[in-house]
Amino acid sequence: MGPMASMAGRPNLGHNAMNWKTFITLAMSTVLPGIHLAVSCQDNENEPNSISCEIPPNSNRYCELWATMDSVHQGIGGELSILHVGGSHVQAGWIGHFMREQLAVWSPQAIWSKGLMLPYRLAKTNTPTHFRTEMSGSWQGSRCTRKTWDEINSDVGSGTGIQVRTGSPASTLQHVAFLPDSSKFSANTFDIWTNARPSEISFFNAGSDANMTPLIDQSGWRIVLSTPVDTFRLSLQSASDRSIPIAYEGTYSQISTAAPRMTYNEWGHNGLHIRDMRKCVGLQKLVKRMQPDLVIIGIGLNDAIDKHGFDIGQFSADYSVLMRQLEKRLPNAAFLLLSNTHVHPTNETIAKHSNEIKAFLRAHAESTGCGFFDLGAAIGGNESTADWMTNDWMKSDGIHFHSSGYQRIAGLLYDALHQTFQHHLSCENPTEK
Repeated sequence: MGPMASMAGRPNLGHNAMNWKTFITLAMSTVLPGIHLAVSCQDNENEPNSISCEIPPNSNRYCELWATMDSVHQGIGGELSILHVGGSHVQAGWIGHFMREQLAVWSPQAIWSKGLMLPYRLAKTNTPTHFRTEMSGSWQGSRCTRKTWDEINSDVGSGTGIQVRTGSPASTLQHVAFLPDSSKFSANTFDIWTNARPSEISFFNAGSDANMTPLIDQSGWRIVLSTPVDTFRLSLQSASDRSIPIAYEGTYSQISTAAPRMTYNEWGHNGLHIRDMRKCVGLQKLVKRMQPDLVIIGIGLNDAIDKHGFDIGQFSADYSVLMRQLEKRLPNAAFLLLSNTHVHPTNETIAKHSNEIKAFLRAHAESTGCGFFDLGAAIGGNESTADWMTNDWMKSDGIHFHSSGYQRIAGLLYDALHQTFQHHLSCENPTEK
C-alpha cells in the first residue's frame, strides 16, 4: 500500500447500495421496458420513457467486446478496458465511480488498474471524485476547452487534452486512486507524458525499484516497477540549462498479470465541445496506447447550449472526423454513442438542438456499425427534469447532477450494457438458463 493510502478513506458521500438496487428494479419496469439488439428501433411518441440500447446485429466489434466480457466475468483472463469521453459529466468522476462499483460486483475476481490519471488539480480544475492528486511547487496549466490551449507550443503531444507546467526549481506530484480504498487499485507500469529529461525525474515508492525507458513516440517515459503500487509519486528537478518549463500531461497506469483485469478510463473536460477535439492532435496515439474494448462518447450538450450558436452541419462534420480518427486507430473497439442529458427548466432551443444531435448520432451509429444509447430518454426526457430537481438529483444550475443523480445515470448505462451482454449470451447458448 502506498504512502498516501491512509488518506484514502473519504466517505462514499451518501451512496446506498440497497437504494440503488431498488432504483434499478424500478428503472427496469418503467424506463427500460426492454433491451433491443436492433438499429431500426425508433422512439415511441406515446411512450416518452421508452428506451432502446441499439446495437448493430452481427457486429464483429461487439462480438469481440462480449467475448472479452465473458472471459473476464468467467475469471479466465484478459482485460476489459472502457474509455469514456465527454465533458463535465465525465470529469466529475461519479459516473466512472459507480460504473466501477457495478463492474466490480459483476466480476469480483478481476484486478483493477486506475488507467488514465490526468493532472486536473494542478491545472486548477476539479479532480474526478475518488481520485486524489497532491503537489508541491508552483504549477500552471491549460486544457483543450480553453483559449489558452491554442497558445501552448507542446513538445509532448500526448492527446490528454491537458497540460501543466512548472518553473519551480523542484516540484512534486502524487496521484492516489481510491474507491474509497486505494489498495483496490494497483499498477507496476506507468507511462508519463512529459518533456522532462531522465536526469530531471525521480520516482519515489517504498519497496519498489524503478526502470525508466523512453516511450516510442518520444512523448515521455515508461516507468516499470518491480512490485505493484497504488500511489504514483514523481519529483521533477529543473536542470540549470532548461530554457522552457517542465511540462506534464498525465500518466497511464497498468498492471501486468495473467489474472482478469478491468480499467475504466475517464477522458473528460469541463465545457467540452466537439470542435475542441480538433485541438487534441495526439488523441489517436493516446487511444492506441489504451486499446479500449469499448469507447463511450457523450459529447453534444455543450454544443446544444452554446451561446455562440449551433450548427448541426458543422457538428456532424466534426463528429464524423473524430469517429473516423478513432475507428482508424481502434479497428476492433466497439463504440457506444450517447444522446444528451436535459436541462432545467426546459429550453425549447436547447431541446431542438439536442434532438438534432440525437437524430444525427442514431443515423451515424446505424450507418457505421456503432451502438447508440438514448440517455436523454432513459432518464425520462425533458419532462423528468422537475422530478430530478425535486429529488435533489440535479444541481441548481439545471445542467449538472449531484452524486445521487450520476449514480442513477451510471445505473441506467451499466444496466443497458449488461442486459445487452446477457441477451447476446442467451442467443449464443439458447439452452442455458
